[in-house]
Amino acid sequence: MPKHNLLDLIQNTISDIQTENRNDPNEQTADPTVFDFLKNKVREVHQTNQDRKSKGERPVRLMDLLKGKLNEARDNKGGGGNVPNNLLDRLTNRLDQQQQVRHQERSEESIAEIINEYNIDVSRLNREELTAIQRKYVADNQKLDEQYATYIHQLNQQR
Repeated sequence: MPKHNLLDLIQNTISDIQTENRNDPNEQTADPTVFDFLKNKVREVHQTNQDRKSKGERPVRLMDLLKGKLNEARDNKGGGGNVPNNLLDRLTNRLDQQQQVRHQERSEESIAEIINEYNIDVSRLNREELTAIQRKYVADNQKLDEQYATYIHQLNQQR
């Protein structure tokens, strides 16, 4: 599976939801300006991230910035457009699912590598135990990723 820029993935998800919304006869069709408004919120995430970098602020996960912008969009009623009640929820849920898939794939590959590297016999472990190991791995990795992001940021600030 090729790696995608997170912001591009989000833009594509918005376009997919717009197409689904337009083609679903059982759902109220949102005004196209709503989707432009959402895409603009994604661009704002990029700009916010750039602004944070230029101010020397610590890095924040793009997904966290995006969820903040989506909440902003929810509070603004989608820029005044015709927003079906579940549109922002669908977008948030879809992004959460994509993020979970990314974490799942990463943990499965890494756990398999660990098992192979250390030649560990896992035949006595059941599926639930392996799943719990993967969940712990994801949680630990998220903490480690944040520590490294902070460390890289601090090194960069020293230059």
